[in-house]
Amino acid sequence: MAWQKRGSHFYYYRSTKHRGRVMTDYLGRGTRAQQAALEDQERHTALAQERNEQQTWEALDTQIKTLSTLVTALTNSTIVNAGYYKHNRSHWRKRRNPIDRPEPLPTTP
Repeated sequence: MAWQKRGSHFYYYRSTKHRGRVMTDYLGRGTRAQQAALEDQERHTALAQERNEQQTWEALDTQIKTLSTLVTALTNSTIVNAGYYKHNRSHWRKRRNPIDRPEPLPTTP
């Protein structure tokens, strides 16, 4: 999709791929060529905007996955600290005989 100079005039050519081969279509230099150039430019702008939007969504998705991982780790550590365990990677169960854990050191102000 480019205006190419041939001699002293510019002509519009549109490149497309058909069955793995690049085909070049000659559109001339008149109103048909100008209209095709405008359509191609609009399509290119729309694709670039869509690509930017997709990148924004992917960045947001990455942040959400990171947040989910952190929340899961915090929740699991809180539940384990409360005396629960996961039986055979299934449900959380309360221990009958809690594991002796050392008391945290008192903090001094």
